Amino acid sequence: MTGKQQSKRKHPRIPYTGKVDLIFANQVITECAAQNLSLVGIWVMGNHNPATGTVCDIEFHDAAPAANRPLRLKGEVTRAASNGMALMFTNNNLRNYTELEVLIKERGGDVDCVDF
Repeated sequence: MTGKQQSKRKHPRIPYTGKVDLIFANQVITECAAQNLSLVGIWVMGNHNPATGTVCDIEFHDAAPAANRPLRLKGEVTRAASNGMALMFTNNNLRNYTELEVLIKERGGDVDCVDF
């Protein structure tokens, strides 16, 4: 490695500054600021403190304007810190996955290089 440490991530992330709503079983957190996004997850900023393993719905309000509805994905908290949390997308259908792929491409991401 020269100067920069190479990422061990399998799925590349793109910067994403959109807002998402997080719908947990006992709490709804609206207008959460996101930091980055990939085909498998998202980093949401803030001190929300959910436990690792907690499941939620994640709504992207700027993702599917042609469909005239928000993109809603299932997610699970995989890491929580004082400055934010990592959510892994789970149990999503092909339509949702395709809309997520379009969102990443629209934001300048290259999803073609992702290994499945």
